[in-house]
Amino acid sequence: MEEVEDIQSFDNDTIDLLSSPNDQNILQDNQESCIIRQDPIIDSAIFKAYESLRKIALDYGLERELAVPRTVIVGDTSSGKSMLVQMFLRFPCAFSHANVGTRCPVKYILRYDPNLNDGEIRFIEPKHWQAKDLSKNLELEMERIEKAYRHEGGFRLEPFTIEIASKHYTDFEILDVPGLVSGDLDPNKRAAVERITEHYVRDPSFMIVQLKEAQQLADNTYGTRRIGELCTSEPAQQGSKFPARKDYAEHTITIQTKFDAFMREHDNGTVANEDIRTRIEFFPNTFFTNMVVSPYKLSDHSYEENIEYIAQLPELEKKEVDNWINRINLKAGGSDSKYQLFNQHYRPLIGIDVVRKQIQELWLRAFRAALPRLQDTINRLIRKHSDEFETALFNLEQQDPRTVRNNYQKYIEAFRTTISDYAAYRAEVNALFPLDEYGRTYEQIENEYNDWNRKQPLTWRAYLSAKQLKQNLNGQILATLDLRYIGARHFERLRQVFSYMILSHEALNRERDWFESSQSLLYGGVSDYENTEKAVRELLFTLIRETFLIGICWLTQMYTFLSDHFANHVKSALLNTKFSHLEEHVKFLSLVDLEYHTVTRKFIRNAVTAIKHARYAKMVYAVHNVCGTLKNLVSSFSNMSMIIQNSNDNDNNNDSDNLGNKLLQVAQDAIPKLATGISPVAAIATSAITTVTGCKNPLDLIYATGKFLTNDRNPQTVNYLPQTCDKVSELYTAVRGQLLHDITTNFFANLVLEIQQYKSIPIENSLQNRLNRMSDKDIAHMANIEIESSRQKVLSNHESIKQLEQARDAIEDVIALINNKNIDDNLYDMNDDINNIKKRIRATHADTRNKRLRDIEKKLKIRQRHKKKQINTIQYNNNQHLSFNVINNEKQISIDSNQDEDNSDDETSEFEDEHGLMRYDDKTSSETYLLGIFRKHDQEDLELGFLNGDSLKADVKFVEQRQQQQQKQQEQKSTLMTNMKSNVRMIAENLEQISSLPININSILQQRKDTSSDFVSDDEDDRNSVVEVPSNKTGLFFVHL
Repeated sequence: MEEVEDIQSFDNDTIDLLSSPNDQNILQDNQESCIIRQDPIIDSAIFKAYESLRKIALDYGLERELAVPRTVIVGDTSSGKSMLVQMFLRFPCAFSHANVGTRCPVKYILRYDPNLNDGEIRFIEPKHWQAKDLSKNLELEMERIEKAYRHEGGFRLEPFTIEIASKHYTDFEILDVPGLVSGDLDPNKRAAVERITEHYVRDPSFMIVQLKEAQQLADNTYGTRRIGELCTSEPAQQGSKFPARKDYAEHTITIQTKFDAFMREHDNGTVANEDIRTRIEFFPNTFFTNMVVSPYKLSDHSYEENIEYIAQLPELEKKEVDNWINRINLKAGGSDSKYQLFNQHYRPLIGIDVVRKQIQELWLRAFRAALPRLQDTINRLIRKHSDEFETALFNLEQQDPRTVRNNYQKYIEAFRTTISDYAAYRAEVNALFPLDEYGRTYEQIENEYNDWNRKQPLTWRAYLSAKQLKQNLNGQILATLDLRYIGARHFERLRQVFSYMILSHEALNRERDWFESSQSLLYGGVSDYENTEKAVRELLFTLIRETFLIGICWLTQMYTFLSDHFANHVKSALLNTKFSHLEEHVKFLSLVDLEYHTVTRKFIRNAVTAIKHARYAKMVYAVHNVCGTLKNLVSSFSNMSMIIQNSNDNDNNNDSDNLGNKLLQVAQDAIPKLATGISPVAAIATSAITTVTGCKNPLDLIYATGKFLTNDRNPQTVNYLPQTCDKVSELYTAVRGQLLHDITTNFFANLVLEIQQYKSIPIENSLQNRLNRMSDKDIAHMANIEIESSRQKVLSNHESIKQLEQARDAIEDVIALINNKNIDDNLYDMNDDINNIKKRIRATHADTRNKRLRDIEKKLKIRQRHKKKQINTIQYNNNQHLSFNVINNEKQISIDSNQDEDNSDDETSEFEDEHGLMRYDDKTSSETYLLGIFRKHDQEDLELGFLNGDSLKADVKFVEQRQQQQQKQQEQKSTLMTNMKSNVRMIAENLEQISSLPININSILQQRKDTSSDFVSDDEDDRNSVVEVPSNKTGLFFVHL
């Protein structure tokens, strides 16, 4: 395609040349270099392409993306805009009334119609208007707009459209906006006009035609100066949403009107040439016209006389200008003349025909420049709507209940398989879930959990945030916190984090009063000792509850959250890939979510129930020397550890020798036992245990080997309490470790392993089985099948493709027309053949799409329903959302009709939940309903592991007091620092005074020694009657409120 032509302009060198002294030869030689097209500018094919593109832009809201060049005329109220429009219309249209002005932009669409008679003008819009009444009708329309928009200053931004046809027109469109008012005393009116002007001149799709009077100097022209300000100011002065248009001058031509007044003021070539040159210098792309040759006034003549005058005006104007030039040249022709000849390079810039053609050229150049971009946009839209057509056609095909059921079954199977593979992060799915997109650090998991809409607020005394976990004072932190995990590895890291919180937590200290209060049960005559065993039981119970109660609740929520986290990732991946057509199947997807929640909830409840029993047992039954048993078990591993260590330190031959020696020892020990009649299996097993454990006596692992409590329990001196507390500390540590192990094994066995096997675990009364038992009507109800709506989407995209293909072909025709300017008849005939070929191709594509639609309609039996005039019923179920083409009753499609009546409460609740979901067709309502179910279940699951006296608020008071204490300590520290800074000088002075005094150090030390000795002896009984804890001890009893 040929290069786009620049807008005609004059550079400074050209201006200097034009203003040079008389040189007739140069003028004559250069006169032909000025390019002004005299042939018809705009071909009907070009305007057809323009209109097609504009229609698409308006229909699809693509006015910015598909910015088709247009033309707007702007200027002062007295600059002659209406007269310029009349020159395009070729009949008078301006109205003048003292109290009525243009109240909105007027869009004139001119059409070439060769079938009309000479002088005949046909109004297409408004349909019943006539040319002779146009000015009057426009005046009435402006009065109506002024009244309708009086709250907006009496102006409207949207244009009023006038579409006219004539055989004398060239296809074109211009927009005339209200004229700028510089002297209006009403600021609201002035602002309203400027708001309209700014809206259009800042729009980069508009080419600007600005008008000014020729006799006005540039500095005195309000309109052109204001237009520049409206285009370039930042931000926009009148609220335009378009950015500043700094390059607006490159897309602007200036029409300098009322040139007849300029001619009257210039009677010699020197001044005329200079003033024209300065105007061209200030407005490079400028042209001149008279509009009306004085002293003719349109208002003084009839409509017919004005039409005749307008038709003759180009020739009259030409004669008037030529006569003026001749007079100037005649004046300069004298031998003693000091004036220049008129510069003939300026002559092609003057005249109404020149102005009309240059305005059309301005638009044509912009349109030609935009064609490649418009073509790319149209092609992209064709691809987009073709894809949407395929999707809509596929969705229509899915409206068959049998196809829907099949897709549902495939989705469930894919969901179960994928979530199992996701949890295990098998290689089969790592491409679907790349680590950089789906991997999460612990902090990211914590943030997502905090934003989770199912999170229950919990306060746990041992909780540590991700930030706190990384700020451990001893510098030892979990190495896995910043690793990005996918799948079940999250559970292992959660185990590490939970264990760290438990093990790093220091239990609350209990004083004597609390301990003795717990000894309240009396044995009567059976024993005269304090019931210390009961106090130990209460203390161990309390410590385990304080440490683990809310922690287990938090852990339960985290496991629930991770299960939901997995499902969301899998669901999103499936719906974004091969099951995108099910994205709007809200009811079905909600049922899948509910089933997954129900199944995983059973896993979690099984784990929580088992942990509840384990916690209770370990809190109330800490006998049989649990600490001593654990020590014996650990000691039994020592020989095995040495075997492993020695095995790692030796080479392969030594490994073989050691193994052989051990086998020989087992054989030697087993042979005598076999001789006594013991079974071979038992003999070999006991011999192997003896050999491996270093001959450890099994009885040591059965019977208690240590003392639980002291024999001396003096209630007055409480001398047994420190030893008892040490034993409780050991018990707490042992039970804490055992319970941690129980929690891990129960969650991993009941949830983690089951999720990784989710694809194969049996689900009682599963959704898959129930789908197979559902009727087609039930499936249609669940899928919310809307055949007609889906069909309309197909037809809509089909029509869009047709329009876009026509626009594309129109653009290609314009490009071909521009590339072949000199087209002979043969080429026209060739183009006609090409157009016919394109039409046939488009028709073939349309027929293919129609055939595919008919095939699906036949399959769905749509045409039979249309022939029988069956009306799709719209049901209202208890004021819920309406459903199309669905069953006519309130049947519970999720419940088998043969279901037994003695279902458990959980099963009954589950079916009620499913039935409730069937009432909602939209995603928001369905998700809201599901969220209510999930939150209710989550609350129940948190309290499932509770024992008598447990509460979700058990740690609230403790944490609040600890926070207050920390705040108080912080305030004290701050106060201390302030006091220290303010008293530095005083302390220094006191130290100086003390250093100057004589001090007997020996006497002071002796005095302190005597005082200390007296204190110990006087307070010895009291000191022995309370619990003493060394100040450097850490652990069990040293977290104070």
